[in-house]
Amino acid sequence: MELKTFTNLARLKDMVMIMARFGFGDLIQRLDLPVKPLVHTITPKVDTDMDVYQRIRLAFEELGPTFVKLGQILSMRPDVLPLPLIRELSKLQDAVGSIPFEEVKQVLEKEFNAPLEDLFRSFDPKPVAAASLSQVHKAVHPEKNRVLAVKVRRPGIVKTVETDLNILEILADKIHHNMESLQMYDLPGIVAANRRTLLKEIDFSREARYIQIAKSKIEKESDIVIPEVFTEFSTPRVLVTAFIKGKKITSDMDLPAAERKVLAANGMQSAILQILEHGFYHADPHPGNMVITRDNRMCLMDWGMVGRLTPDERNDLLFLIRAAVDKDSRKLAQLVSSIATAHKNVNTGHLEKDLIEIMDVYLSLPLKEIRVGTLLEDLVEVLKSHTLRLPPDMSIVIKALITAEGTARMLYPDLDVISEATPHVRRLVSRQYSKGYIWQRLRNNLSAMWGLQQHLPQTLSSILRKIESDDITIGFDHKNLSPMQKALESSFNRLTLGIVLGAMIMGSSMIITTGVGPLLFGYPALGMTGYLISAVLGLWLIITIIRGKAY
Repeated sequence: MELKTFTNLARLKDMVMIMARFGFGDLIQRLDLPVKPLVHTITPKVDTDMDVYQRIRLAFEELGPTFVKLGQILSMRPDVLPLPLIRELSKLQDAVGSIPFEEVKQVLEKEFNAPLEDLFRSFDPKPVAAASLSQVHKAVHPEKNRVLAVKVRRPGIVKTVETDLNILEILADKIHHNMESLQMYDLPGIVAANRRTLLKEIDFSREARYIQIAKSKIEKESDIVIPEVFTEFSTPRVLVTAFIKGKKITSDMDLPAAERKVLAANGMQSAILQILEHGFYHADPHPGNMVITRDNRMCLMDWGMVGRLTPDERNDLLFLIRAAVDKDSRKLAQLVSSIATAHKNVNTGHLEKDLIEIMDVYLSLPLKEIRVGTLLEDLVEVLKSHTLRLPPDMSIVIKALITAEGTARMLYPDLDVISEATPHVRRLVSRQYSKGYIWQRLRNNLSAMWGLQQHLPQTLSSILRKIESDDITIGFDHKNLSPMQKALESSFNRLTLGIVLGAMIMGSSMIITTGVGPLLFGYPALGMTGYLISAVLGLWLIITIIRGKAY
């Protein structure tokens, strides 16, 4: 679909004007957009002290909720984007003006087909919080006398997000094909992947399920509080949970140092358990998504973005951490190479040397001075330098750990993160060698082998019958040959046209020398017609070569 076919070009116009104001007019000029002439009329308003990453963040904030949420999701991909941009995107705030109470009331009454007075015993028209996708109000349960947090999706936000994403998909494709320097980021792939994530976050019924999963797995084993979900009031547009009263986490909280240390340690341990033991974790544990309850426990809220790890992925992560702690550079390089995907052959010797350098820098420090977040960032940079890319789930884990450590150190700057993590890592690693775990893996492997031996004879027999009857075919999938094939086809077409033009000119010249009728301006009409057709085709061929810069 081309941009000219959009029924609403006004939104595209707004995007272009905002991008031009933040100094990205040159990017717009390189794209074939129907609103490109607008760029010349806009004067960039950019602080000369701001770098390109700061301008991207400010542009995202002004572009609205879709871009703010997209930026927050992209901030979890340090394997794809430069770290300075990741840090800027992590600062994105989605606090916006509140929507009128009447609109909130209409949403609730339409969703539950009942007057608001019948839904809740009381409902505070003043919002507790307002974000780009939703708004939260306090209410009282009609029967249980419980204080509730009612999260309501903003009216029309789904259409807004889908419109922005449609435009973004086409812009990403145009940038990818027109700017070779940005092709390494695979912008079309990034937009497509994050489209699914963003549309999932808008569905509050999905978030309700995530909270219930977290409450069943996490809350029982730690001092972390997770709000209760009231499913009878929860739909894709509305999420109702228990209202948790508490303090927001800040660097200057009025709490004794001992209590701050306990809270920080509990938060860090909870993040480690969520990732390494449960494989289900809060993907964005920043201070804005947490409060300290009255009984000094940490409450995790806003479960719109979560991560999942399979048992095999958790094992890979465990052994990766163990290899780093044991300073086993060869094992670490092997694990990294097996987990990550490479765009070209990787020199494992050079990779091992770079990993040794990281371990020498960090593991020589006292444990309490090691900054896990900085270590992980340096590890990602090494992977990028070797054209290695972590799977998206692993990248989200790294970002979650970096964010969790930052939040913990905001509470207690001297927290020894390694010491807090070590007992859990050792326990989980030792579990891999327990009799029960080994027996479980053995049973799984035997079950898989039994299934294979059941189907293997039939499969081999089918293949042999096809070979005997000459009915077997082998297919080859040629990758990355399409551009070369198109170039060859274009070259042969032009060569063929050139030969035809030459033959027409020679034939027309021979007809003209004979002087046969009928005549046109004293010359044979057939020869003149041949000259005219040759001139038109030749001119068309020259124009296409110049426009395609194929010269």
